[in-house]
Amino acid sequence: MKTRIILLIDDDCDDIAFFKEAFAEMDDRFTLICADGGAKAIQMLNEMDSAPALIFLDAGMPMINGWECLKLLKAESRFASYPIIMASTSQLSSGIEKARDLGALAYMIKPWDFKELVFMIKLICAGLDGALQQNLLDLELAMPNHFFVF
Repeated sequence: MKTRIILLIDDDCDDIAFFKEAFAEMDDRFTLICADGGAKAIQMLNEMDSAPALIFLDAGMPMINGWECLKLLKAESRFASYPIIMASTSQLSSGIEKARDLGALAYMIKPWDFKELVFMIKLICAGLDGALQQNLLDLELAMPNHFFVF
């Protein structure tokens, strides 16, 4: 079975390590690759042979922040259809609305609890076989105020 690539775009090494630990709990159908910023992510995407199954994109990064990166990805025809979930520590409605308006699939508040992150990732990845939208809606119901679907 072909491994599905999940791309995490985040500049925070602690958040990257947290996601890597959570993905270690997944089966081998998923591989997490990381880019430590928007420019690096765009370079990686241009060099990839196949599209990632999903992108987690941190909102707050220096240089090319998550919002600018999302805008760039959605403007580029090769990347426009990639499913992107914005991830942030902020619960401000303005950020949630901005993610929706720029074309993100969903917005997640980064959990501090490891079990919550594993739960979120497992449910999201389980949906990549054809039920992503439904699984995102299920996640929104299970974690109100932490996950928002557009």
